Amino acid sequence: MSLKDAFLFNLESETHLRDARHANQIYSQSNFAFAPKVKYMYHVRFEPHSEVGNSSTSNVFKFQKEIGVFVKSADLPSFTASIENKQQYNRKKNVQTRIDYRDCNITLHDDNTGITRALLEEYYRYYFVDANHSTSGSTPAYLPRDKYFKTVPQYGLNNGKKNPFFKYITIYQLSRRNWVAYTLVNPLLTQWNHGGVDSSGSEFNENTITVAYEAVQYTNGSVAENTPPGFADAQIGYDVTPSPLGYLDNAMIPGNDGGKGLIPTILGLGTSALLNKAFGNTSGRSKNILKDVATGVIGGVITNVLSQNKLPVPDPQNTKVSSVSESNNTRVKSTESIVTSLSIPSVASQVMPALVNSGAIANVDVNTYNSSNASQKAAYNKEVSDSISSGNQKLAQVASNALDQVGPQ
Repeated sequence: MSLKDAFLFNLESETHLRDARHANQIYSQSNFAFAPKVKYMYHVRFEPHSEVGNSSTSNVFKFQKEIGVFVKSADLPSFTASIENKQQYNRKKNVQTRIDYRDCNITLHDDNTGITRALLEEYYRYYFVDANHSTSGSTPAYLPRDKYFKTVPQYGLNNGKKNPFFKYITIYQLSRRNWVAYTLVNPLLTQWNHGGVDSSGSEFNENTITVAYEAVQYTNGSVAENTPPGFADAQIGYDVTPSPLGYLDNAMIPGNDGGKGLIPTILGLGTSALLNKAFGNTSGRSKNILKDVATGVIGGVITNVLSQNKLPVPDPQNTKVSSVSESNNTRVKSTESIVTSLSIPSVASQVMPALVNSGAIANVDVNTYNSSNASQKAAYNKEVSDSISSGNQKLAQVASNALDQVGPQ
């Protein structure tokens, strides 16, 4: 396909072939600020009640930090609201009547030390006295006719406990050195499962639990030392050596030795000088296009590196301090330069078809525009120019893109 093909650049064809600019502007710019979160960045915290955690017989919460690391997968909380439809003088009116919290499933690795198994064992012993009986000794439990004995052992929930085993369970999502947390309030296990054994299998065993809860608390913060609690603790094997990815090191920024660093060197050289060296032997339109491509690549790399800490401001509904973020899109030409370019007939003849394709003129398509006489085209051109001058950002973006393809005149 020729680099001058109208189908590729969408200048004179009704067929639309778009580049990746849409996805780049939404997901890639501002250091991937709006890219979807990945599922494997998370941390889980099991917080026992003080009666359990301080118990002299409790051993499992000596490994409290490890338990969170052994979480293989976890459901985030989900909600179901009951809605009833009422009649309000023949008007349909929806009324909320209750909210239900759907149980969360959490899967834990069945480690060789048996920490996650011990967690479920202690939970069982805490709530259900069945596990604390012995089937041997002078007064064994579970004898066939023990209901006729003088002293009958207690079973089931007759455990004398008043406080819950878990104070809360918190699931943290991690992203871009920040965390958001979902805290399950007063959790109780509705099911727990120790997996299974299979002589023909080669899979890892796992313990699974199903958690019911009474409410959810939403919190958020920045990742730091022991924040979230237990995360990135070197005592349990976390690699706490900082990664060089995403940070400017001494090779990129000026140093005390008087060196410019990589970025200042590139900027000092100038994009034009750099590209002339790279594409000095290329002529005509191809040279301009190759320069535009390389300029975008180099400029994008530098912009992403320099904007590591210049991220869009979050939604003011989720933060105590509201502010206004600035657009990172620097590829749109100024309104004045676009209008000036459209006043040049040779430029307008190449740019206007793209603007017409975008719906700039009501009820006018490319064929109608191309078959119009000179005075009618001039009127169309003026209508589009006036719209851009009035602040139509969509048309300004389309015109800027088309002018980039046309190149300098």
